Amino acid sequence: MLLLCAMAAFIWNGSSLLQLVASDRASGLDPSVQVAAAALVLNVALILFGYRRYADLQQEAALRAEGERNAAVQAATDSITGLANRKGFAEGVDALCAAAVDSDHCLVIISLQMQRFKRINDRFGFDMGDALLKRIGQALCAHVPPGAVTARLSGDEFAIALASHKTDLASAERLAEALLRDVSRTYDIAGSYVQVGAISGIARAAPGTACRAADILRRADIALDHARSSRAARPTWFDNSMERALIERSELEQAIRVGIEHRQFIPYFEPQVDLATGALTGFEVLARWQHPNRGILSPELFIPVAEEMGVIGPLSELVAAQAMEAAREWAGDFSLSINISPVQLNDLWLAQRLVRLITEHGFPAERLIVEITESSLFADVDLARNLVVSLKNQGVRLALDDFGTGFSSLSHLRMLPLDMIKIDRSFMATVHVDRESAAIVKAVTTLAQALSIPVTAEGLEDEATYTKAAALGARTGQGWFVGKPMDADAVTELLHRRAAAAGETPLQQQVG
Repeated sequence: MLLLCAMAAFIWNGSSLLQLVASDRASGLDPSVQVAAAALVLNVALILFGYRRYADLQQEAALRAEGERNAAVQAATDSITGLANRKGFAEGVDALCAAAVDSDHCLVIISLQMQRFKRINDRFGFDMGDALLKRIGQALCAHVPPGAVTARLSGDEFAIALASHKTDLASAERLAEALLRDVSRTYDIAGSYVQVGAISGIARAAPGTACRAADILRRADIALDHARSSRAARPTWFDNSMERALIERSELEQAIRVGIEHRQFIPYFEPQVDLATGALTGFEVLARWQHPNRGILSPELFIPVAEEMGVIGPLSELVAAQAMEAAREWAGDFSLSINISPVQLNDLWLAQRLVRLITEHGFPAERLIVEITESSLFADVDLARNLVVSLKNQGVRLALDDFGTGFSSLSHLRMLPLDMIKIDRSFMATVHVDRESAAIVKAVTTLAQALSIPVTAEGLEDEATYTKAAALGARTGQGWFVGKPMDADAVTELLHRRAAAAGETPLQQQVG
């Protein structure tokens, strides 16, 4: 606008000046006219420069706006698949809600996650993985209805948002089923056949309510996690019980961390006896949670959670340290058996940690028995051998727990210098009434005797099972008939009674 005004002023004043210059041409220009003429020329130059600068600024502004638009598109787009990313998904859902969600329609989000996708990258490389992601993205787009928002949210997780009529939510489930089938099929990529599985969770917003993408996607992810844990082959709808369970799980995890910090996890001791004489030989250490509000809690509640959290190591060390501290003061050379979680076997420093506990608490290494389950021990035989050898060199004994439930072989038993085999309680529960269970227990004891390995029978809940286990060749046993798990003070009292009841038989001392 200013440029136009300057040009108008130039035209008005410049025409008068040009007439004056023309009339004075014959007699020579007056000095004032000469100055005015020079100013006129300068004004023309300034106007031309200003126009050129104005045109450059306009072009620069247009380029900047185009660059900002491209940057915004790139910021909202996944670079591999061309689908929306997490940011673009949120923006697309907002637009979808504004255009298609009303009192009769609700927002539905399908969360879809690949399974075994990492194996594709590990086996074929990341280029193959990227190519597979592109093909999966194309497959998703081929199924979703017009107006739906399709996104790749992370490495192997996709999401689809659509508006569904409140009376036809089944169509969203059918769509999710079709996506699962298509994503799980075999893809031919550059001559290689690759296949991944998938799991799916679905969540919706109530019709007529505010629909925030983050909230509905979170619920769909909760449903997806539920589908994963339950190994569901179909899409799983979110319900409020899943969220309550998630909250409870989160509170439990936090409580476990606090419990470890405040030493709320304590050892309980289950007696073990010689089946032939009934003499007390040792104790198996079992973890208990001395909860400040709920009392003593059994390990089934917290051990699986602690394993998934990755804190089973500190928890086990806390319980084992207290057990060693208590057992060190007992009269007699009773053995102490501690259980090692399969998760702990991934710790390359496990043997050193156990040796450190023994040293710090002054507990005799020869009285410690480390129990490792059959399935976890033979999952990595080389790692198991290193662990066994390291502990054996320190005088610690090794027991193979839950024998018969895993996948060990005779060569494994011969290869590893084990000191004890424990027959799983599932076999002992019916050993006196079921011929097959009795045959299995007899075969195990015969094998162990041939290898000079003593056998301990678990789950001796009554006298009949106790007697049968002894008859089949088990050397030691444990269970409620022998003695229930008890805290350290109860063990001390038991040992005092045992010492005082010298006139009773050893079995009467234990079961009495």
